[in-house]
Amino acid sequence: GFLGITPEPALVRHGPLYTLREMGTMTARSAEVIATFPVRVWEVGKAALGLQERDPESPMSVVGASRVAGEISSSDDLAVADKAATLFRLLGALNLFLGLFNFVPLLPLDGGHIAGALYEALRRGVARVRGRPDPGHVDVARLLPVAYVVAIAFLLMSVVLIYADFVAPV
Repeated sequence: GFLGITPEPALVRHGPLYTLREMGTMTARSAEVIATFPVRVWEVGKAALGLQERDPESPMSVVGASRVAGEISSSDDLAVADKAATLFRLLGALNLFLGLFNFVPLLPLDGGHIAGALYEALRRGVARVRGRPDPGHVDVARLLPVAYVVAIAFLLMSVVLIYADFVAPV
């Protein structure tokens, strides 16, 4: 409180349109984070090595998310209903981010498989318009070296984020 005045928490109910707006905002912010994810992980890596302070808005691993959930659960400042609401919001944000991340058009992810299927459909459509025979299936196995590089990059980013969550937590 300040000068004898303390804020009083109040429960405010919102309708479905508010929820849709919030989900739209969260989706847009998640897309921004995905677009800059490698740079953000690089910044977290520098913070883990002590070269700079870690941004509170930086990405975190499962370890960091678990730590945040634990801090929310053990907080004495929040009522049980507020803890549950905050944890569900955290869980929803994590699921939204992982779902959107999975749509990145890189081969080990589902987005890569979708991109391959769309390319195959485009080839078939062009062949049909030109009156040519069906070109057949796309050999996605030829892109396995790309998938290996991306998988190794994901593994390295995971190691950096887990290490940073131990030595320089948010």
